[in-house]
Amino acid sequence: MMKCRCMLVTLVMLGMGSALLPEPTQAVEIGNFEFNGYVRHYMGFNLDDVPETSGDDKYEMSMNRLTLLGQLRGNLGPATLTAIGRVSREQITDYLSDLEDLAVASGGEGNFDDEYNEAEIRELYLDIPIGERVKLRLGKQQVVWGETDFFQALDVVHGYDQTWRSFLEPENEEWRKPLILVNTEIDVPELKGSLQLLWRPGFDDEEDIGNSYDMFGGRWSQNGSRGFDLNADKGFFPSLPIDYHHPEGDTDDSHYGARWSGTLGENDGLAYSLNYYHTQAQNPVLFPTGSAPFGLAFIYPEIDIYGGSLSGYIPLIDSVYRFEAAFIPNNPFNDNFGGLIKKDTLRAMIGLDTNLRLQNIFGTSSPSMFTLQVFDTYINNYEAAEMITNAFGTTEDEHTAWVSSIFTLPYKMDTITVQSVTVNDISNGGGVFAPSVEFHFGPSWRVKCEADLFYGGTKSDTPGGASLFGSYDNNSQFLTRVTYQF
Repeated sequence: MMKCRCMLVTLVMLGMGSALLPEPTQAVEIGNFEFNGYVRHYMGFNLDDVPETSGDDKYEMSMNRLTLLGQLRGNLGPATLTAIGRVSREQITDYLSDLEDLAVASGGEGNFDDEYNEAEIRELYLDIPIGERVKLRLGKQQVVWGETDFFQALDVVHGYDQTWRSFLEPENEEWRKPLILVNTEIDVPELKGSLQLLWRPGFDDEEDIGNSYDMFGGRWSQNGSRGFDLNADKGFFPSLPIDYHHPEGDTDDSHYGARWSGTLGENDGLAYSLNYYHTQAQNPVLFPTGSAPFGLAFIYPEIDIYGGSLSGYIPLIDSVYRFEAAFIPNNPFNDNFGGLIKKDTLRAMIGLDTNLRLQNIFGTSSPSMFTLQVFDTYINNYEAAEMITNAFGTTEDEHTAWVSSIFTLPYKMDTITVQSVTVNDISNGGGVFAPSVEFHFGPSWRVKCEADLFYGGTKSDTPGGASLFGSYDNNSQFLTRVTYQF
């Protein structure tokens, strides 16, 4: 039963806490502060020929990216200060240069340096204890509410930046967009739980709200649009800007919500949470506005999200099950003619994490981890004749379901990890298969090699109309990632 409690504590921490760096190998002490971080180099290569360009792009380098991240943490009186900064620089490879030329020819800017390079304070916050029960975190931070991989049900506090590696980067904290928040957590041991209160005052940059996608014609733009600048405020569609300050969704307005997390049952064997959050949709919709020449703009509309999660241990199969669901009343969609339709929407996930003792079969050094997850989005009162679409022109189904799995094989005292990741679109077909191997060299060096192999799905030769994985047709990649942790 002790194993059960330890696994559940891990799950609760994942659901409640802010994302942190891996444990430092040897933090540098600077006065009352400790400094650690990493240097990381990405190299990506095309495994397909991209039809939008005139040359043969197969095996061309698509990404040459260098990232430096540093974390400073220390005490300021009774409070603790945490600061995390990140700088990334990319070489514009020959392949990217070809895409830039196409973007310019389409009327866009074709300047990928502006899109891929960054220098930012990722997080900057103070942890302030108030008495024995209350913890206050003030500042720019990340709050993780969900436990899903690849798709988000309850992890709705932040948007994600999918411009430089889409949804394939394994650490969510790398592409989640931090926000300025007042984060209060109140322990209630009498009820075996805690109450978390969140308030976003609205001080963030407007681009920090919602998901960001490759709309500028880069390596992760949709099939049929690579090399074409679809940015709403410039280039191909200057008549369809992003209106960040529309009355239906103003990024200056505050977001707020609450989460109760607790345990139930014998030896606290059942972990659960109840959530509410008033925010803006992670994905934009087209909406009437007087600020655009043709009366339409992309907006991130305000929504309310009600949800909860449940997790527990199954001793018979030595596994942890996870369930979470999020209900969004009057969730806005577009129809195929640019109109607006509001439908109650339910997003749900059920997952299973289990240890497999395969040492005698595969010669591994420790048990293997297998994770299976089913994710579904259900639109209530769905009518096919309404032709409900998302902002990118893809038609939505009544049910859109995905199945993902992660399987690991650890070798040589866990210093070599072979992993396979699969994500399959049950509703529209297609998916991605991502085998990888990661090497640990001492406490500091990590080297990972990965292939991202897309297959199937509904395809389209023009932007929009393709399913999720059909939009990545002809975009399989090979990646190497070298990390030095300090």
